[in-house]
Order: sequence, then C-alpha cells, then structure tokens
Amino acid sequence: CGGGAKKQLLLFPFVEYEKLYPFPVTHPCDRQSMVDVARPDLEAFPAFATASGQYTTLQPADLVFLPYGWFHWLRNDDALSISLSFWSLSTKKERVPDVFSAHDLTLVRRNLEKHMAARFGAALFPQRMRRLLRLIDAGPGGETSDGVVGEVLAEARTLLGAVQVADPEKQDEFLRSMLRVRFEGEWQGHG
Repeated sequence: CGGGAKKQLLLFPFVEYEKLYPFPVTHPCDRQSMVDVARPDLEAFPAFATASGQYTTLQPADLVFLPYGWFHWLRNDDALSISLSFWSLSTKKERVPDVFSAHDLTLVRRNLEKHMAARFGAALFPQRMRRLLRLIDAGPGGETSDGVVGEVLAEARTLLGAVQVADPEKQDEFLRSMLRVRFEGEWQGHG
C-alpha cells in the first residue's frame, strides 16, 4: 500500500481454483474469477460458498507476497491508493513428482485446459468443451466419440494416467470437475 491508504485484501490459495470459477483460458479475463467477491451470486456460483480464503487489511507500506496462482481481491478503503506489482517468472519443475499435491493437480487442470484450447481453437472452444463433458457423462457405450473431441479425450486420459490419475472413474471425476465449473454454465454475462 502506498500514499497512506488502507486496502482490504482477500486471498485464495491455488487449490481453491475450481470454487472461484475462473474464466476459460481463451477468454480475455483468463486468470480472473467470474465471481464478484463483494456480491457473490451463489446461485450461479454455488461452490464459491465453500471457498476458503484469508482476509486482512493492508496498512500503508505493507508488502504482500502472492504465491503463483493465488487469486486475490483488493478494495481501497481510502480515495487515493497506489500499488506496485513485481512479477517473477516461476521455474518449471525439472522432473515429474513422485506424488502429485493438490497444487500440482490444479496446475495439471490449467495446463490440460490450455492444451484442449489449442486443439479445439478459440472459436469452438466452449462448444467443444461442452461436447466433451457430454461424451464423458455418457460413459463407455454411450455417445460415440467424434473426431477431434474423441481424440482430445484420449489425450487427456493419457496425460491423467501419467500424473497418477490412472483409474478411468477418477479420470472422469477429474475431467467433470474441471469442465462443469468452467463450461456447463453461461459465463458470458460475467466479467
């Protein structure tokens, strides 16, 4: 905080990712939550009610370190406030971990979504992600996989197997949670 101003700060760890309803990676508001934290619409975003964040009031000259991926919300308490941000490039892990933490799996979700966006293309991304969700919900012997959507599902399953989510039911659960939060509802009216 600068200029003698106070700010309210709310932080959410990266593992709360799905409960914060981030915009899809192809949206201009990528890395931002669809939830208005000051006035959350719990009908549209019900999982936000269970999100666990940390709240504080920043005093003048306070310094805050935000770990990679943490969501933050700020509100000025005073009319004039100045903030400075410095970004650090995070280093990539050199090897695949033996055990994937909740944080690691959140990174997998985001990177998997980025891969899917690249394969589907931005224009068809939301539509094809909803198609992918229907394909997963139909289960084996249900809806048939078609073209690129079926290919992307197979690629996702291969990736999830590599990150220790080998059981097909657990893979479906992982993908459903990723897709429902981001693509089942309408996010165009938010942000």
